[in-house]
Amino acid sequence: MAERRNIRRDEEYDQQKASEAVVVPFKLLTPNELVDLKENLLNVAAAALISAPKVEINNPTIIRITRLIKGIAYYDPEFVLKVALYLRLDLNIRSTANYVLALASNIRECQPYVRRYFSHAIRLPSDWLDVAATYHILPDRLLVGKALPTCLRKAMVDRFPQFDAYQLGKYNKERTIKKKLKILKANGPQRGPPQKPMLTLKQMIRQLHLSSPPLNVMSLLGKKYPETESLFKQAGLPGDYDYDLAGKRMKLPTAETWETLLSAKGNKSSTWEELIEHKKLPFMAMLRNIRNLINTGVHPKYHRWVQNKLRNEMTIASSRQFPFAFFSAYEVIPKTLAEFDELISGMNNNIASKAAKSEKTDKKGGDDVRRKRKNPIITTNRPTQKIFDDYRSALDQSVILSTTRNVQPIRGSSVVFCAVGNGVSSSAPGARNMGSSVRSVA
Repeated sequence: MAERRNIRRDEEYDQQKASEAVVVPFKLLTPNELVDLKENLLNVAAAALISAPKVEINNPTIIRITRLIKGIAYYDPEFVLKVALYLRLDLNIRSTANYVLALASNIRECQPYVRRYFSHAIRLPSDWLDVAATYHILPDRLLVGKALPTCLRKAMVDRFPQFDAYQLGKYNKERTIKKKLKILKANGPQRGPPQKPMLTLKQMIRQLHLSSPPLNVMSLLGKKYPETESLFKQAGLPGDYDYDLAGKRMKLPTAETWETLLSAKGNKSSTWEELIEHKKLPFMAMLRNIRNLINTGVHPKYHRWVQNKLRNEMTIASSRQFPFAFFSAYEVIPKTLAEFDELISGMNNNIASKAAKSEKTDKKGGDDVRRKRKNPIITTNRPTQKIFDDYRSALDQSVILSTTRNVQPIRGSSVVFCAVGNGVSSSAPGARNMGSSVRSVA
């Protein structure tokens, strides 16, 4: 009993600590002190390129960003929104930019500027949802429950019609969210700081009372196609009335993306070749799946196609990727054929062991959530050592091109201080997509 009371007391303490708001009292600042605060905010926020902070209210980096923003908002509230825009458009940092937008909507001085900057900083429906979800975990938010500030509501209403049916279909994750919620419910209550709620497009349409564009809204809500032509015109739907669809449930067309095709046809060489042939493989998807192209054994001509992309100056420039984006791709290239064979064997053994474990669980009836099982990897065309070497050479060229085209030179003189003591030799697990060598020295 005593141990149980101690656990309950620890949980209550953690919840109380997580719910503490960051209070920044007003302080008179000189112009130079305000500039120092702004530079500090930019440095801390831009550091997310190396180690992106998890957006939790007790995360030290998030707390530091919050303190800086609240201190600046007294004097230059519009600067806060400019930082969000800079993070999203120039540095391509999503989570931190969304946090800054959510926090700005909760600061009275910043609220008049939210609507002006929101549409420019929000690129995808997932960002649109994430800002609203992030607002709900702010410990000192002005509104309770599911309510959102008026400035944020108006900004979200303005931005929604700018999403096309393809984007909305791609990020309509209602089924996936239901499965995740089912798993969370089965696992029981979680300890720790409050997590962002899993919001869906349908929930936000209803909460914001969205009605435009009618076709996308009605399809996401699952409304029925109008029974008569007069009802069709009254609903404001585009195009001509289709009598064959009368009374049928409306839904957005399935977005034909590389993810949907891969899910439908499997991780096979023929699937990747089809994606490349039909120009359905975007640059970042290509970069992150070089290992799959090698493992599944696509035809050598498709390897050459990828390598030509990595060597093309205009392609690298239009990708807007920083040099470190190519580090992880470089590290997954096997050094030798023996290493490749060992890698494939290990992956297939892991898939087989998970499948056997899943079968035992199904027989016991202990798992109500069915998970899709992976098929073993079959290498159609065994790669050669030359393919490995050509990939490394192409990625070397990508780093050079990205450095010259995608990184703006820093004016003035720079001094680099390297701390080499044992006390600072820690890894940076948040430095995702930067390669293990970068994570180990960050």
